[in-house]
Amino acid sequence: MKRTLVAIAALATLVLTSTTVLADSIPWGYSATDTSIFNSNNPLSSSTIIMKGSSGVASGNSGIIIYNLSTTSTALDTSPDSFSNVPFDLAVTLTDIMATGSISGSKKTSNSVAFSGLFNATNVTTKSLLPGLNKWTSPTSAEVTLGADDVGWRKYTVTIASFTPPGQPGGAPGSIQAIVTIEPTEGPGGSGEDPPPSATPEPTSMVLAGLGLPLVIFLRRRWKQAQEVAK
Repeated sequence: MKRTLVAIAALATLVLTSTTVLADSIPWGYSATDTSIFNSNNPLSSSTIIMKGSSGVASGNSGIIIYNLSTTSTALDTSPDSFSNVPFDLAVTLTDIMATGSISGSKKTSNSVAFSGLFNATNVTTKSLLPGLNKWTSPTSAEVTLGADDVGWRKYTVTIASFTPPGQPGGAPGSIQAIVTIEPTEGPGGSGEDPPPSATPEPTSMVLAGLGLPLVIFLRRRWKQAQEVAK
């Protein structure tokens, strides 16, 4: 009896572990749109902050670099440029890779999130850049719902984790990092997508229920045998 209980517990643990691994391995893609901003004080020279969007494929909850930042400048030491609250707008498109293979029902494979801020820097020349305090003018977290009826729907939450300004032209690059988390959800309401049926038991629950029934029958038989021996 002890061996049977151990075997059942081990199988249940295996099923639960497999389900968790599957949820953690959901593949998705991302692609950020390039943008640039320019110095705000001197029309005779040109200093640029280049925000190069990155792209790639990730799996499950992940931290990603969405932008790499670099500096170019023609300003001389005698007349440096500056960036004074220069606005910038960022856009990142997320793609649910499982939904791209959907063959039935409603689906939404891709959608974008947007972020805006103000960039500050002084003493910008061909050899220098002194970063200032950069501010976000939009929320630093945004959500999109992606998926399909036959493969499930998921909520993607993108949160800005860090903003590292670039150094002088040709120097150390900067970066903007985000953390993306994923969780199951229903299809977005009002957009024509139907949520997955809520009355259907989860696969894990069905397996565990199936495992429990033989155990009850086994224990009941052992109890009856013990009663007959006692008589």
